[in-house]
Amino acid sequence: MTLQLAKLPAVLIGILILLCGVLGCNSTPTVPVPPPEVISVSAPQDGYVTVMLNAGEAEQGDIVLVFNEMDGAGVMERIDNPDGSFEVEVEAVASDRLYIQIKQDNELSKEEEHIVPNP
Repeated sequence: MTLQLAKLPAVLIGILILLCGVLGCNSTPTVPVPPPEVISVSAPQDGYVTVMLNAGEAEQGDIVLVFNEMDGAGVMERIDNPDGSFEVEVEAVASDRLYIQIKQDNELSKEEEHIVPNP
């Protein structure tokens, strides 16, 4: 088998390696990170809102990403609480659209969209 691969052009070997990665040549299935379901976004106060993640929605060590689509502000912080709860402030005003994700290891959850409420 090694002799046959040695005869293949480098490009073809690269394509085989890429296909192996895309088609999943490992035997360990990856489980997608579930999106956070229970998130509280406060009304804006002094140009900031508080985003809270309830206990059990993530794990200690996960990273929470909060992005404000309207002005490009964002926060990325590691969850330090053992119960997985999380609270962070991000710049935002009423009607801004926030996208929130959880990162576990190298996997990202689907984005959870929230509209900042009026004060």
